[in-house]
Amino acid sequence: MKKKKLSVGNVGWLCTRNLIILFFLILNIFPLIWTVMSSFKSNREILSFALSLPENPSFTNYISVLQEPGMIQAFVNSGVATAVSVVLNVVICYLGAYAISRFHFRFLKITLMLLSFGLLIPINSSLLPIKFTMDTFHLSNSVIGLGLLYAAVQIPMSVMILQTHISGIDKAIDEAARIDGASNLRVAVSIIGPIAKPGIVTIVILQAVFSWNEFLFALTLISDQNKKTIQLVIRNFLGMYQSDYGALFAGVVMAIIPMVVIFVIFQNKVIEAFTAGSVK
Repeated sequence: MKKKKLSVGNVGWLCTRNLIILFFLILNIFPLIWTVMSSFKSNREILSFALSLPENPSFTNYISVLQEPGMIQAFVNSGVATAVSVVLNVVICYLGAYAISRFHFRFLKITLMLLSFGLLIPINSSLLPIKFTMDTFHLSNSVIGLGLLYAAVQIPMSVMILQTHISGIDKAIDEAARIDGASNLRVAVSIIGPIAKPGIVTIVILQAVFSWNEFLFALTLISDQNKKTIQLVIRNFLGMYQSDYGALFAGVVMAIIPMVVIFVIFQNKVIEAFTAGSVK
């Protein structure tokens, strides 16, 4: 079999494409590398030349972060709020997406329209009414309340992603399961659920990243020191007259690690979810 020869134009296009990919890769990974480098530097090094390598790398900044009052509790609070939001969001949105994909009910078009509005309207613009609502139901200044809010805020996006994914699954699978005597809930959970796992994992990661990194709602709703999330406590390293930038970068690195670990564990499922539509 003869090998296909590459023309000068094809070689040029491949080189250009690779250079573009390399450029965007560096553009995305450089801030992370710079943050990690800065976490091992002193304030003097950071302020003198921010892009320099650490002269004497040490874990002093990380020790300062761990010794910050409320830091360990903040990690726990963020973990609890994230776990609550992920569980509620996935359960509610999966069942909602399954119903939208498989059943035709009276208010289906209105439901889809409201979900679309939820995607279009910036959630931060609703900060004041959300604050009033949380106060009314006594959910302000509560880690669990924060988790409930995070789950609710992401419902439109999660439902739309799962609905698209479930719609690509053949309805004949549902019908065959019902013929065998399975209920609608059994079909949704035991039959379609495993097939839709890539989409569910994608929602889990997106919800976890949003909940873990969210700052504005936590700042508005949480006032007790022992209920603050990791993002609020990291902000303590920035002061009006003096800032500990080394500890700030160390705190950011420590806050990033859990989400990186989650993504590395589930990255294959995420890639599978994004490529599912192209192979069906």
